[in-house]
Amino acid sequence: MSETRNAFEFPWYQAGSWETLEQGDLIPDCPVLILPASLTALLLEAKTGDVIKVAQEIQFADLIVLSQSCDLVNDKIEQVLLCAHFPASAQTKANQNDIRKERMLALHMIEKCELEGHGFERRVVDFRTIYTLPKAFVAAFAAGLGLRVRLLSPYKEHLSQAFARYFMRVGLPRPLEEE
Repeated sequence: MSETRNAFEFPWYQAGSWETLEQGDLIPDCPVLILPASLTALLLEAKTGDVIKVAQEIQFADLIVLSQSCDLVNDKIEQVLLCAHFPASAQTKANQNDIRKERMLALHMIEKCELEGHGFERRVVDFRTIYTLPKAFVAAFAAGLGLRVRLLSPYKEHLSQAFARYFMRVGLPRPLEEE
């Protein structure tokens, strides 16, 4: 007789107060610096030794850690790779269905969270909205959150694989034609 597993055997999330960062950690309302559009011209005109002063805007974004846990825990990186995520309800039902079925490579859906005090609806991770922030900052900010939510295995590996598929794709100059 074969055993069947239900979704409850593989929970999506865990809440905790961790000292370390891991891939799949959700970092809500994280401050990020937004550089001005004028920076392009300033950098193109800059010469070695120039001091450039630019105004930066601070925005707040819901982020998820994409850096590998082994790199984070073993201090192999100083910058953390993060992507923005937003409520799935911001998408049409048709788009939600396509994202859920992995038909939109730039977007990845994660399940709703029903942990007491940490609940949220399904979220869409946007691989086109990428941030890198200093590891020390992300760790300190996350620690300041107290209890926070972490995506668990195998879902965080699935997220990582979806991210890799998005970045490894190759756009051909001319697709194969039908015969």
